[in-house]
Amino acid sequence: MKTLEAMPLVDGYQPVTRLGLGCWAIGGHGWGVVRDEDSIRALNCALEKGITFFDTADAYGLGKSEALLASVLGRKRHEVVIATKGGVKWDDSGRVWTDISPVSLQQSLENSLRRLQLDVIPLYYIHKPDNVTSIQDSVAALERFREAGKIVSIGVANFSPEQLLEALDVAPIKVIQLRFNLFERHLLERYEKICSKHKVKLVAWGVLADGLLTGKFDKNTVFGPDDHRSRMPDFIGSRFKENLECVSSLAQFAIERGITLNQLALRWVLDVAEFTLPLFGAKTDSQIEENVRASGWQLSADDISIINAIVDTARRTYGLFA
Repeated sequence: MKTLEAMPLVDGYQPVTRLGLGCWAIGGHGWGVVRDEDSIRALNCALEKGITFFDTADAYGLGKSEALLASVLGRKRHEVVIATKGGVKWDDSGRVWTDISPVSLQQSLENSLRRLQLDVIPLYYIHKPDNVTSIQDSVAALERFREAGKIVSIGVANFSPEQLLEALDVAPIKVIQLRFNLFERHLLERYEKICSKHKVKLVAWGVLADGLLTGKFDKNTVFGPDDHRSRMPDFIGSRFKENLECVSSLAQFAIERGITLNQLALRWVLDVAEFTLPLFGAKTDSQIEENVRASGWQLSADDISIINAIVDTARRTYGLFA
């Protein structure tokens, strides 16, 4: 079996595969029909293919993603790096809201430890700012958890560059997780200097642009009300059709290079900066098998320039991805 590219991420753990499995979809909420049996096969396939980085959150499936991940990994959960997030709360009706107060984060952490069946979580993130609690107070709480041996490394997700700097003033931040893909590549310019200076890794979510960069959709695709994409402008009306025009051009480029569009999108994130770790979601084992093939080769500088030009043309023509 081919060895996947890896890099150090969490102190005291083996380097993780740069390709990580994002476990939002296996929570079974917001992605249409998701069958547990398919998710279980996908997780087992990820293990068989050598994936050692699994990213989840307590809010994914309102606890289900963490519990399912722990169940499938079994004793192997101690041999991989599991990252999870806290700060999103919910009630019995399914209503969710953000609360990153120290008390809320303490509760979230204890619940995640229980669901994941771990004594310590390798990488623990603040899921997103709540615009009420100060960044300093939230990060200080995570630092106390780290000192108490409940977590190993601190991460923050969906923080602005300014918020990341605030966090770094309080504690060592090892990872920032952001929505980042080749449609939204200019975001990197805002974070690259900070990440390089403070040795912060960038874990990218949304690398496949909620499925746009899989090439599996066409103008007749309809997303049901239980699919979050039914409420996203990029998947509605004329904007969706214009997005598909750009995707078609990228897919043709991928075909000419003998790769799939998924692999192109993942490889682009791997090659655009040396400190990036792209996540991909998967609901089936076939998706795992396709996506891990993005490892072990590189796009040339010319390839990256052509890909960027295709997207820039779409931006100028349709005003997309602004």
